[in-house]
Amino acid sequence: MKVHAVAPLVVCETTIPGFRKTLIKYYKDHSFDSQTGLITGELNGKVLVHKDPKFAPFFKQVKNKVEEYMGLFSFDISKCDLNFVKSWYTVCDPKFNVPPHHHSCSHISYVYYLNVENNDPLFFKFDNPNEWFGDSFSFCKERDGVNSLLYKVQPLPETLLIFPGKVTHYTNSSRNSDRMCIAGDIVLTLKEDVLDYESGLLPNTHWKQF
Repeated sequence: MKVHAVAPLVVCETTIPGFRKTLIKYYKDHSFDSQTGLITGELNGKVLVHKDPKFAPFFKQVKNKVEEYMGLFSFDISKCDLNFVKSWYTVCDPKFNVPPHHHSCSHISYVYYLNVENNDPLFFKFDNPNEWFGDSFSFCKERDGVNSLLYKVQPLPETLLIFPGKVTHYTNSSRNSDRMCIAGDIVLTLKEDVLDYESGLLPNTHWKQF
Protein backbone atom coordinates (compact mmCIF):
# COMPACT_ATOMS: atom_id res chain seq x y z
CA MET A 1 0.00 0.00 0.00
CA LYS A 2 1.36 3.43 -0.95
CA VAL A 3 0.62 6.29 1.41
CA HIS A 4 0.61 9.88 0.13
CA ALA A 5 1.21 12.42 2.90
CA VAL A 6 -0.39 15.45 1.24
CA ALA A 7 1.12 18.69 2.52
CA PRO A 8 1.31 17.83 6.23
CA LEU A 9 1.56 20.63 8.74
CA VAL A 10 5.10 21.95 9.10
CA VAL A 11 6.25 23.61 12.32
CA CYS A 12 9.76 25.03 12.02
CA GLU A 13 11.99 24.79 15.11
CA THR A 14 15.22 26.78 15.06
CA THR A 15 17.29 28.97 17.37
CA ILE A 16 18.37 32.59 17.61
CA PRO A 17 21.23 32.70 20.11
CA GLY A 18 22.63 35.74 21.87
CA PHE A 19 19.46 37.79 22.56
CA ARG A 20 17.92 36.12 25.60
CA LYS A 21 19.37 38.22 28.44
CA THR A 22 18.84 41.48 26.55
CA LEU A 23 15.22 40.70 25.70
CA ILE A 24 14.44 39.74 29.28
CA LYS A 25 15.86 43.10 30.37
CA TYR A 26 13.82 44.94 27.71
CA TYR A 27 10.59 43.49 29.11
CA LYS A 28 10.45 46.38 31.59
CA ASP A 29 9.47 48.70 28.72
CA HIS A 30 6.61 46.45 27.56
CA SER A 31 5.49 44.91 30.85
CA PHE A 32 1.96 44.33 32.12
CA ASP A 33 0.21 42.83 35.15
CA SER A 34 0.10 39.11 34.39
CA GLN A 35 -1.25 38.25 37.86
CA THR A 36 -4.77 39.06 36.65
CA GLY A 37 -4.74 36.11 34.25
CA LEU A 38 -4.22 38.37 31.23
CA ILE A 39 -0.90 36.70 30.58
CA THR A 40 -0.11 38.11 27.14
CA GLY A 41 0.75 41.60 26.05
CA GLU A 42 -1.78 41.05 23.28
CA LEU A 43 -4.57 41.07 25.87
CA ASN A 44 -3.10 44.17 27.52
CA GLY A 45 -2.67 46.28 24.39
CA LYS A 46 1.12 45.81 24.43
CA VAL A 47 1.44 44.57 20.85
CA LEU A 48 4.01 46.91 19.31
CA VAL A 49 7.25 45.40 20.54
CA HIS A 50 8.52 45.22 16.94
CA LYS A 51 8.32 49.02 16.64
CA ASP A 52 10.74 49.57 19.51
CA PRO A 53 14.10 50.43 17.86
CA LYS A 54 16.01 48.48 20.52
CA PHE A 55 14.55 45.24 19.15
CA ALA A 56 15.52 45.81 15.50
CA PRO A 57 18.55 43.44 15.49
CA PHE A 58 16.43 40.66 16.98
CA PHE A 59 13.54 41.06 14.53
CA LYS A 60 15.93 41.10 11.58
CA GLN A 61 17.06 37.67 12.72
CA VAL A 62 13.44 36.52 13.03
CA LYS A 63 12.82 37.72 9.48
CA ASN A 64 15.80 35.74 8.21
CA LYS A 65 14.51 32.59 9.92
CA VAL A 66 10.99 33.09 8.54
CA GLU A 67 12.41 33.42 5.03
CA GLU A 68 14.27 30.15 5.56
CA TYR A 69 10.98 28.56 6.68
CA MET A 70 9.20 29.83 3.57
CA GLY A 71 12.04 28.48 1.48
CA LEU A 72 11.15 24.97 2.65
CA PHE A 73 8.09 25.27 0.41
CA SER A 74 10.05 26.70 -2.56
CA PHE A 75 8.06 29.91 -2.10
CA ASP A 76 9.18 32.81 -4.30
CA ILE A 77 10.01 35.34 -1.58
CA SER A 78 10.89 37.98 -4.19
CA LYS A 79 7.17 38.47 -4.87
CA CYS A 80 6.21 39.31 -1.28
CA ASP A 81 7.00 41.56 1.67
CA LEU A 82 6.99 40.28 5.24
CA ASN A 83 5.06 42.70 7.45
CA PHE A 84 5.50 42.40 11.21
CA VAL A 85 2.07 43.58 12.32
CA LYS A 86 1.91 42.56 16.00
CA SER A 87 4.37 41.35 18.62
CA TRP A 88 4.12 40.95 22.37
CA TYR A 89 5.51 39.31 25.49
CA THR A 90 3.74 36.38 27.12
CA VAL A 91 4.42 35.70 30.80
CA CYS A 92 2.86 32.60 32.38
CA ASP A 93 3.44 32.06 36.07
CA PRO A 94 2.76 28.58 37.53
CA LYS A 95 -0.96 29.37 37.93
CA PHE A 96 -1.74 30.05 34.28
CA ASN A 97 -1.56 28.47 30.84
CA VAL A 98 -2.25 29.82 27.37
CA PRO A 99 -5.69 28.50 26.31
CA PRO A 100 -6.32 27.02 22.83
CA HIS A 101 -6.35 29.81 20.27
CA HIS A 102 -5.18 30.77 16.80
CA HIS A 103 -4.03 34.05 15.28
CA SER A 104 -6.84 34.97 12.93
CA CYS A 105 -5.09 38.08 11.61
CA SER A 106 -1.83 36.31 10.85
CA HIS A 107 -0.44 34.42 7.87
CA ILE A 108 2.67 33.32 9.77
CA SER A 109 3.15 33.31 13.55
CA TYR A 110 6.24 32.79 15.66
CA VAL A 111 7.22 32.29 19.31
CA TYR A 112 10.68 32.96 20.73
CA TYR A 113 11.37 31.45 24.15
CA LEU A 114 13.21 33.37 26.86
CA ASN A 115 12.38 31.19 29.88
CA VAL A 116 10.84 27.72 29.60
CA GLU A 117 11.05 24.51 31.61
CA ASN A 118 11.73 21.13 30.03
CA ASN A 119 8.19 19.89 30.74
CA ASP A 120 6.35 22.84 29.19
CA PRO A 121 5.66 22.10 25.49
CA LEU A 122 3.60 24.03 22.99
CA PHE A 123 0.70 21.92 21.72
CA PHE A 124 -0.71 22.13 18.20
CA LYS A 125 -4.23 20.92 17.46
CA PHE A 126 -5.64 20.68 13.96
CA ASP A 127 -8.32 18.95 11.90
CA ASN A 128 -7.03 15.73 10.40
CA PRO A 129 -8.28 15.33 6.80
CA ASN A 130 -7.80 11.55 7.09
CA GLU A 131 -10.74 11.14 9.49
CA TRP A 132 -13.67 9.30 7.90
CA PHE A 133 -16.30 10.66 10.30
CA GLY A 134 -16.32 13.02 13.23
CA ASP A 135 -13.94 11.95 16.00
CA SER A 136 -13.35 8.59 14.27
CA PHE A 137 -9.69 8.54 15.30
CA SER A 138 -10.69 8.38 18.96
CA PHE A 139 -11.02 4.62 18.22
CA CYS A 140 -7.34 4.30 17.22
CA LYS A 141 -5.28 2.06 19.49
CA GLU A 142 -2.15 4.12 18.98
CA ARG A 143 -1.49 7.64 17.75
CA ASP A 144 1.06 8.35 15.04
CA GLY A 145 1.77 10.78 12.20
CA VAL A 146 -1.26 9.80 10.11
CA ASN A 147 -4.01 9.57 12.74
CA SER A 148 -3.02 12.21 15.26
CA LEU A 149 -4.90 15.44 15.87
CA LEU A 150 -2.40 16.75 18.38
CA TYR A 151 1.32 17.42 18.28
CA LYS A 152 3.65 18.97 20.81
CA VAL A 153 7.05 20.67 20.59
CA GLN A 154 9.24 21.07 23.65
CA PRO A 155 11.30 24.26 23.22
CA LEU A 156 14.44 25.35 25.01
CA PRO A 157 15.45 28.93 25.82
CA GLU A 158 16.40 30.74 22.58
CA THR A 159 14.18 28.40 20.51
CA LEU A 160 12.13 30.04 17.76
CA LEU A 161 9.01 28.24 16.51
CA ILE A 162 7.41 29.29 13.21
CA PHE A 163 4.03 28.04 11.99
CA PRO A 164 0.84 29.08 10.14
CA GLY A 165 -1.12 31.52 12.27
CA LYS A 166 -4.38 29.67 11.63
CA VAL A 167 -3.22 26.58 13.55
CA THR A 168 -4.70 26.18 17.04
CA HIS A 169 -2.05 26.03 19.75
CA TYR A 170 -1.89 26.17 23.55
CA THR A 171 0.07 25.22 26.67
CA ASN A 172 -0.93 22.77 29.38
CA SER A 173 1.77 22.43 32.01
CA SER A 174 2.29 22.45 35.76
CA ARG A 175 5.41 24.55 35.84
CA ASN A 176 7.49 25.73 38.80
CA SER A 177 8.66 29.05 37.40
CA ASP A 178 7.53 31.75 34.98
CA ARG A 179 7.44 30.93 31.30
CA MET A 180 8.41 33.96 29.18
CA CYS A 181 8.41 34.35 25.43
CA ILE A 182 7.93 36.88 22.64
CA ALA A 183 5.25 36.03 20.09
CA GLY A 184 4.14 37.80 16.96
CA ASP A 185 2.27 37.83 13.68
CA ILE A 186 3.42 38.35 10.12
CA VAL A 187 1.18 39.27 7.18
CA LEU A 188 2.43 38.63 3.66
CA THR A 189 1.67 41.25 1.02
CA LEU A 190 2.62 41.30 -2.63
CA LYS A 191 5.36 43.69 -3.70
CA GLU A 192 4.00 47.08 -4.74
CA ASP A 193 4.60 46.44 -8.45
CA VAL A 194 3.27 42.85 -8.42
CA LEU A 195 -0.28 43.36 -9.67
CA ASP A 196 -0.80 40.48 -12.09
CA TYR A 197 -1.79 37.73 -9.61
CA GLU A 198 -5.28 36.71 -8.56
CA SER A 199 -4.08 35.44 -5.18
CA GLY A 200 -2.17 37.38 -2.57
CA LEU A 201 -2.85 40.53 -0.60
CA LEU A 202 -1.93 43.87 -2.16
CA PRO A 203 0.04 46.27 0.04
CA ASN A 204 -1.97 48.95 1.82
CA THR A 205 -0.44 51.65 -0.39
CA HIS A 206 -3.00 50.50 -2.97
CA TRP A 207 -5.95 50.56 -0.56
CA LYS A 208 -8.53 53.37 -0.42
CA GLN A 209 -11.25 54.19 2.08
CA PHE A 210 -14.53 55.77 1.01
